[in-house]
Amino acid sequence: MKATVNVQEHILIWNHATFKIMDVRHIGIQDGESVPPYLFPASAFLYVTQGSATLILDGNEHTAKRFYMLHGGKGSRLDIILTDESFHYYLIFYKASLPLAVEQRALRHGDQQLAFHLQYGFIPLHPAILYELAERMLDEWLEQGRLERLHVKTLFYQFVYELLRQMDQQQVSIVKPNLASQLIRYMQEHYAEPLTRESLASTFHYSVPYLSKHFRRETGTSIIDYLIRIRMNRAGKLLQQTEFSLQEIAASVGYADVSYFIRMFKKHTGVTPKQFKDEFVQGARSSYRPIIRLGSSIVPRRLRRYIDIRDDNDYQYSEKGDLQMYRSKLPVGVTLLLCLTLLLSACAGPANTNGRTGTNLAPSQTAGSESNPSNSGKAATGNTTGSSEMVAYSAVNGEVQIPKNPQRIVMVAGAFTGHLLALGLKPVGTGDESFNSYTEGILDDVVNIGSDVPYEKITELQPDLIVVWNDRETIENLSKIAPTVAVEYGVPLREQLMDFGKMTGREEQAKAWIADWDAKIAEYKPLVKQAVGDRTVSIFDSGNPKEFYAYGSFGRGGDIIYGEFGLKAPPIIQKEAIDSGTGWAKLSLELLPEYAGDYIFISGWTDDKNAAPVFEGSIWANLPAVQNNHVYRENSRGFVFSDPISMEAQLKFVVDSLTKT
Repeated sequence: MKATVNVQEHILIWNHATFKIMDVRHIGIQDGESVPPYLFPASAFLYVTQGSATLILDGNEHTAKRFYMLHGGKGSRLDIILTDESFHYYLIFYKASLPLAVEQRALRHGDQQLAFHLQYGFIPLHPAILYELAERMLDEWLEQGRLERLHVKTLFYQFVYELLRQMDQQQVSIVKPNLASQLIRYMQEHYAEPLTRESLASTFHYSVPYLSKHFRRETGTSIIDYLIRIRMNRAGKLLQQTEFSLQEIAASVGYADVSYFIRMFKKHTGVTPKQFKDEFVQGARSSYRPIIRLGSSIVPRRLRRYIDIRDDNDYQYSEKGDLQMYRSKLPVGVTLLLCLTLLLSACAGPANTNGRTGTNLAPSQTAGSESNPSNSGKAATGNTTGSSEMVAYSAVNGEVQIPKNPQRIVMVAGAFTGHLLALGLKPVGTGDESFNSYTEGILDDVVNIGSDVPYEKITELQPDLIVVWNDRETIENLSKIAPTVAVEYGVPLREQLMDFGKMTGREEQAKAWIADWDAKIAEYKPLVKQAVGDRTVSIFDSGNPKEFYAYGSFGRGGDIIYGEFGLKAPPIIQKEAIDSGTGWAKLSLELLPEYAGDYIFISGWTDDKNAAPVFEGSIWANLPAVQNNHVYRENSRGFVFSDPISMEAQLKFVVDSLTKT
């Protein structure tokens, strides 16, 4: 079912917006011309002036004839299929923004985010007015003078007004874009490029945490895992349909390092590329099997059919030479040979790729790096405890070979120690931030390695796995001691814990903790909602009176208050700290009444040696939350973090504070 927006709500958003015209074009296409897919570089109006065609915008078909009006947001994919001898249309690109006016704060953030990305198409009842305005805009745009550009802007306002007026009269249906579908399609088009979560977030103008969380919620998998599946699927087809070398195939699907590509392929298919191709050559043609089926319930059926057709068409890859996938159609099936191969590979031990024997395996390095023979002595001591079997783990820093059941883990990224504790594991060493009132008595026999990265002390601990922040130089140095996995802050609690479960061979323990956590939330959420009702909650920290922070997530109870319980934040915190994806907003004491909710939580811990009292004086004393004794202060350093152990303690504090009489 498509999500729609009321036209009146849409008009309200436009009423508060300011615009910049990016481009005005008039395009003509003749029958027989090649019309490649096109991604809108900005929000756009397409207005048909002659001929007819089928327009496919983000998988939605529009039968477009003269005077048909189509709107789509930045990143939308447009495919044009001519149904006439020619097809002519205007394209008007614009960029819109909303000011931080008081009136705008009352608008729902979801509409703000989507207003200029919405999709709709219709034939206006009075097309002549719009046609004349579009024609005048193009004429003025081509003049390129400053005064003419100003005139274009005034004409655009008239164009939008007339369009919205007719939309309201005709009750046009406005469809919200499907962000996950757009991401999938973009990855299918650009998988040969060096895509990352950060680059995708920048392309689609969302924060990395929001984009990652939304995609996993809609598809059940992470962005990077989905991208890898696309690449492996393409690689499998090239292996079966071409005679390209492994180097050429690796490059065509986005891997510069062929050895890394081979490891990734085996991880996702159970066989090496050579085995895969040999099986196909030896008789698998009659029972072709796709490596991974990339269907998703969030992709409209029409779009899914269209993508399937594209999978069998020619593709061009422009990475050090153009590689072409030849057009071919093959039957679909899963061979018995694959099952046998997977069974054998599951039973067999890990391949000894570095020429060593016995249990003294060298610690793996980040995928794509070379072995360092000079560190082989340290490598052997780093894996003397626990299982000697190594497995591939897909981390932030690439694919890393790690012990199947690591026993001597060093947490340089100490903020994540709670993830291990929730799985029933203790590190042999961890950062200074791990030691707080929430972990008191739990880490007594764990070495405090401090807040820096003491390489000598870490080496003495003889780790078989090191978990570290995503810093390239640190990862490179620590990888000489033991397999090193990088983690990132801001990943949702459940997703991050499952990642640690995979990392440590304790996925079942991760699932059990999540189930217990979900049960607690289900128990406490109704009690908290009943106590708080429709009132707002703010989270502050202690710092400098001239500059302190309001928080929306990433610890300090925010993931529970706003995330799990769905309590309301003051509008400005909702916009700047939550919906923005940053997790925080900087403010001064003068703005405190604007940020202050009916309930206030204060994180009392600070590492600022120059910190001074913030919450005092007349401004503070006159806040409703202060006068109603709805201020709750937590001084533990653990209140800052969002690991499972810290979250359990925060849950108790939040529930006790909000439900007390």
